[in-house]
Amino acid sequence: MITRRILLTSAALATSALTAGPVLLAPAPALAHNPKPSHGGRIVIAGQYHVELVIAGTTVSAYLLGHDDKPRDAAGHQGFALLVVDGKSQRVPLVPAGPNRLEGTAPAPLPPTAKAVVQITAPGGATAQAKFD
Repeated sequence: MITRRILLTSAALATSALTAGPVLLAPAPALAHNPKPSHGGRIVIAGQYHVELVIAGTTVSAYLLGHDDKPRDAAGHQGFALLVVDGKSQRVPLVPAGPNRLEGTAPAPLPPTAKAVVQITAPGGATAQAKFD
């Protein structure tokens, strides 16, 4: 509603400032950015990261990317994945395991599309949560 008022006010000012006739102002389209998974997992936006979750058997991996789709260093980060399988939750601690990967091991194999919440804590203490439905 506020955006509409701003656009209408801007259009009115532009129209009154010109004697040649009214000027129509169209809103600019929103630029959407849909990151693409590069490791075969599911990807969501979480705070300052894009997080790609890959579940393969008992291995749970979370890849960190910036909003520019470039890998972010996982050194010093930690986290956990809370996965729900058959109505039961499993918590898997995640530790750095590669340049932009946090990884952990579940006690039993997990389905690759399990519902999950991944929480990542940066070295400075800031946290981000990624929800995978």
